Amino acid sequence: MLRILYLSLVILLSPSALAAANPWQTLIPELERGQKPAPINHSIQLEERAPQIKSGGFVHALDGQAMRMPGFIVPLESDGNKITEFFLVPFFGACLHLPPPPPNQIIHVKHPQGIDMIEPWEVVWLSGEMQVKATDIEGLASAGYAMTLSKAPEKYAP
Repeated sequence: MLRILYLSLVILLSPSALAAANPWQTLIPELERGQKPAPINHSIQLEERAPQIKSGGFVHALDGQAMRMPGFIVPLESDGNKITEFFLVPFFGACLHLPPPPPNQIIHVKHPQGIDMIEPWEVVWLSGEMQVKATDIEGLASAGYAMTLSKAPEKYAP
């Protein structure tokens, strides 16, 4: 009985199981998962945002895969009441008030039809085809992935 409990815990706490529980982990190569993130320097003023740490690899097997990702939208371009280009990031304030996450934790989306404006604190689900594609938005951050949306964002529900 103890052996079964132990094996169950090992499976549940394995990197693959943790990645399944958190879709953002699937964007990080398995050997890099679980590494401590770089510390945030809290003494930097908001207008002196800390630079993005650009280390970390990409999961090339995701290229061309249909994915569904939760996250926060950081608008980059808009057309009237529609956001036409944005980053999807894993936590609130990323790229704006905090140092941007590494490129393997930022998804760049261009959607010419635009999506409805979304409050920065709202969590959404995005669905579409993932690409391993570097994009640099000067002065803001670099993204390592891009997504072509297959439908409009959905409000987050676990």
